[in-house]
Amino acid sequence: MDLLHSKLQQSNAVAISAIAGMGGVGKTELATQYARQHEADYPGGICWLNARDTNLAAEIIQFYQFYVDNQREIPQEIGGRQLTISEQAVWCWENWQPSEGLILVVWDDVTDLGSCQELLPKNNRFRLLITTRLRNLDPNIVEEIPLDVLSPEKSIELLKALIGKKRLEREIEAASELCKWLGYLPLGLELVGRYVADDPDLSLQEMLESLQQQLLNDESLERSTETWTTAQRGVLAAFELSWQKLDAKTQQVAKLLSLFAPDVIPWGLVKSSCERLDLRKPDINKAKKQLYKHYLVQRLEDRESGYTIHPLIRQFLLVKFNLTSLASEMKQAFTKEMLSIAQQIPDTPVLSDIELVSDAIPHLKEVLENLISVVEDEDVIWAFLGVSKYYEGQGLYALAERWKMQCILVLQTRLGEEHPDVAMSYNNLAFLYNSQGRYAEAEPLFQKALSMFKGLLGEEHPHVAMFYNNLAELYRSQGRYADAESLHQKALSLYKRLLGEEHPNVAKNYSNLAVFYRTQGRYAEAELLYKKALSLYQQRLGEEHPDVAMIYNNLALIYYSQERYAEAEQIGRAHV
Repeated sequence: MDLLHSKLQQSNAVAISAIAGMGGVGKTELATQYARQHEADYPGGICWLNARDTNLAAEIIQFYQFYVDNQREIPQEIGGRQLTISEQAVWCWENWQPSEGLILVVWDDVTDLGSCQELLPKNNRFRLLITTRLRNLDPNIVEEIPLDVLSPEKSIELLKALIGKKRLEREIEAASELCKWLGYLPLGLELVGRYVADDPDLSLQEMLESLQQQLLNDESLERSTETWTTAQRGVLAAFELSWQKLDAKTQQVAKLLSLFAPDVIPWGLVKSSCERLDLRKPDINKAKKQLYKHYLVQRLEDRESGYTIHPLIRQFLLVKFNLTSLASEMKQAFTKEMLSIAQQIPDTPVLSDIELVSDAIPHLKEVLENLISVVEDEDVIWAFLGVSKYYEGQGLYALAERWKMQCILVLQTRLGEEHPDVAMSYNNLAFLYNSQGRYAEAEPLFQKALSMFKGLLGEEHPHVAMFYNNLAELYRSQGRYADAESLHQKALSLYKRLLGEEHPNVAKNYSNLAVFYRTQGRYAEAELLYKKALSLYQQRLGEEHPDVAMIYNNLALIYYSQERYAEAEQIGRAHV
C-alpha cells in the first residue's frame, strides 16, 4: 500500500501505476482499500471506471455527468465540428470539477491499454491507478506493481486470522501445504478458511485431501476448466465445497447471478428475475442469506441492497450455469426482466426516472451485448430504445447515438431491411440528430423511414401521419415553413380520416399545427386550432389533465403576444 501511494504521489506528471496479477489475487480489493484509505489525499475526487468489455469513453462521459458536474452540458460540437465520443471524454478530463486538487482515477481490469491510450488525462492533477491481468502494459508510461499472489508467510497469516491461532499451530505443515495448493490466492484462502471455521471438527489435512479429490470427481468441471491455471482450479475446488452446502433453490439463484453484468447488482432485480422462474419469496430470501454466509456475494455498505460478485466466483458460476438444464429458461427470465426495465423509461425521462433505473442499465447493456439472441424479435427495438432514452434524457447524445445505430444494425440482421421496426429505428436516430440541430443527417433518415412505412403499410396508416409530423418539425426548425405546413396538414387530414374527428391524435395534431402558426406570428389561426385541441382534450381527459393545462398556457402566450393582457391574465389566474 505504501509503495503504491509513493508512486502515485509523484509530482509534475500524470502518475500511472498498474497493479498486475492473475484473476483472484486481490487487485481490485487492493485498489478499493487504497481509494478508501487515501480519500483525503485526492480532494479533486475519485473516479472509478470498469475498463473490461465496455466503452471506456462512454463511462468517462457518464461519470462526469453523474458525479462531477450535472449542471453543465458536455458539448456536442466545437467550432462547427462534431466531436467524437473520445473527444467528449477528453473534454471531461479538461473541465473536471473541482478545478484544484489531485484526482485519483481507477481503471479496473484493463485488457488493452493501447485501445484507450487516447483517453488518458493529460493534466498532472490526475493520478491513474490501473488493475490488470497483463504484464508490461507499457513500461514507458506505466510503473507496474506485481501482485501475483500472497507470500507464503502472508498466506499463513490470513489463514490464522480466519481459523484461529491455536488451530493453525496444531497443523502448521498441513496449513503450509493447503496455502501452496491454493496457489496463495486470497480468494481461495478466504473460502477455505471460512469453510473450516464453520466446522470445528474438520482438520486442515482432511480439508486439503477433500480439495485435491474434488475436481477429480467431476469430469464436467474438469473439461470446463482445462485451460485454467492450477491456482484457479484450486480455488474452484474450494468454491465447490461451499457450492455443495447450498440447497437446490439457492444454487438456481446463484446460476442466475452469473448472467448479470460484472457490476453492482441490485437485489431487487435478482428477486424479480427469480420470480419469473416461479421461485417463491422465502426461497429467494434464503438464497441471499446462504450466498452471503458462504462469501459467494459481497454486500456493499454504501448501496442499499447492492451486491457484487468476485470475478473468479462469477467465472465459477458461469461454469455451473453452462452445465444446467435450465439455462434457456434462466436467460429468458433475465432478459424479460431487463426488458421490463427498458419499457418503463419514458420518452423524456426526468432526473427521478434516471435515478430509478441507473443501477439496472449495466445489466440491460449486458443483454444487448451478450444475450440479444435470446430477446424475441418484437422486443429487440425496446431493449435498445431503453438504453438510448436513458442517455438521451441526460443530454449524453454521443452515447445515445451509439445504441441507436447498433439497434439498426441488429434489426437489419434479424428482421431484414424491409421491416417496420427497422423503419422506426431510422426515425429514432433521426429524432436524435434533429434534437442536436444535425438537420442534414436527420432529413434523409426521416424520409427513409417515411418511404419504408408507406411501402410496408400503405399510404393510409396512422404511422405515416406520425412521420409526416416528424418531417414537418424538421422543416420548421430549418425555416422551410411551406414544406412544414403542407406536411402538418397532410398528417391532420390523415388522422381525421383514419381515427375520427375526436381522437387524441387529432387533438395533438391541432396543437402541433397551432405551435407552427404561433412561431410565425399567425395568431388567429393558432388560436382557432388551440381551442379545437382544448375542446377535444377536455372531453377526453377532463379539466385537470396536464395536456389541458398546456393548451391554456399556450393560449395565454398567444394573447400576451397580441397585447391582449386581460385575456392572458384571466387564463393564468384560472389555471395556475
